[in-house]
Amino acid sequence: MIDALRRWWHDEDETTRFGVAAIVVAGLVARAAALGQPMRYDESVTYLYFIGRSWYTAATSYQFPNNHLLYTLVAKVTAALGGAAPWSLRLPAFAAGAAVVPLTYAVGRVLYTRTAALVGAALAAAATPLVLYSANARGYSVVAAAYLALLLVAAHIRAGGGTLRQWAAFAVVGAAGMATIPVMLYPLGAVALWLALTLVVERGRQAVPVLAALAAALAAAAALTLLAYLPIIHVNGFAALVGNKFVVASSWPAFYRQLLPSLGFTLASWAQPYPALVGALLAAAAAVGVARSARLSREGVPVLVAAGVWSAVLLVATHRVPFARTWIWVIPVAALAAGTAADLKLRWPLVAKAGPFVPVIAAVAAFAGVAWGLATDAVGQSTDTGVFAGAQPVANALATRAQPGDRVLAWIPSNAPLQYYLLRAGVDTALLSTPDSATMREIIVLNARYDQTVSWAIAVGMVDTAHFGPVAPAMHARDANVYVAERKGSER
Repeated sequence: MIDALRRWWHDEDETTRFGVAAIVVAGLVARAAALGQPMRYDESVTYLYFIGRSWYTAATSYQFPNNHLLYTLVAKVTAALGGAAPWSLRLPAFAAGAAVVPLTYAVGRVLYTRTAALVGAALAAAATPLVLYSANARGYSVVAAAYLALLLVAAHIRAGGGTLRQWAAFAVVGAAGMATIPVMLYPLGAVALWLALTLVVERGRQAVPVLAALAAALAAAAALTLLAYLPIIHVNGFAALVGNKFVVASSWPAFYRQLLPSLGFTLASWAQPYPALVGALLAAAAAVGVARSARLSREGVPVLVAAGVWSAVLLVATHRVPFARTWIWVIPVAALAAGTAADLKLRWPLVAKAGPFVPVIAAVAAFAGVAWGLATDAVGQSTDTGVFAGAQPVANALATRAQPGDRVLAWIPSNAPLQYYLLRAGVDTALLSTPDSATMREIIVLNARYDQTVSWAIAVGMVDTAHFGPVAPAMHARDANVYVAERKGSER
């Protein structure tokens, strides 16, 4: 498959190669800029409980689904290279996220057209969710890259019936995605369904041997996945994977109540960093691209249709609405559908003359999208997975100002990033758990991004006003507001 892609690349004209290279560079710029963002809540938890612990703990613990197992193990290596700096923890996500852009183009070129591939890659380069999870120390960008790689493998299997090497690649890539996050079941099933339906439509009964091979590859992927999770199952039981509160089935009323708002939020997030009107136009273009893809594409059964059908089946089977980030793997193929609509427009006589300039136009659009995202701080403005930009300056201040008898109080999503940066600053994190009896001063760290105020902290019982007070402001840094409350004089 790699040889075929290499030959195809060399057959492209020079303008197209320039356009693709420029789009890839634009994607790298966006992702590299995001690498320096402050650590977020979920990735901080991943470091504190898994990446930053022993190899045994990393391979066997699963008290939170934050342990994206394969990602954790790879990140332990990159963390050692960079001293557990944020960029070193995020390096595997960055590599996978950077690969999404050329993979989007490759899928577009194999299943659609040159224009669709260029437009789709340009949109993927700037898409805020893809950029965000390319700079977040978790495995979602790995799942997106694995989905696109599986589509490429499946496309070659469809064309030639599948060699042993191609089926092995299908199984290994699928298992790698599953070993990263179990939600890989969505894109893995989507690719399998697309391949199966397309083969049946195109070959009828002659597709049976290939379908049998597909079933064998899926069984192999399942076996490899089970092997990867065996240490976790041995230590924690199978329920740790399928019975935790984040994946257990919700009630049907709750499922239906949450479904539409979640889908609406997800679709709105896909439009970022563009304004709502541009996002609506892109969504309309993607719908047109799916509806009219038969005229231009070589995808057989529409890839997005197969993804939607499989996802709907899995949603009903589990009746659990997943987080919006679960769906970022769909963004590249939705972008390719929008690119197909652009290709249809180029068939109009009035715009046909723009055809030779599509690579340059797509490259300019990619850089424009990236520039818009940087100018509006689209990644920084997203609160997905918990944001506390003030964690590092607060930790640095505590490194010089903390005293014996202090207790630092911080609520989700501030506590994990704060603990991470306290460790980075060489501060004893026992400050976060000083016993009540030994606490002489409460240092209250509030996150303005989530409307955390002193009155809110008192209302939720975070601050003990019966024994500490008055609450006085101490410092402000970015979205952090820090207050201090001394133990009342009669109790000193």
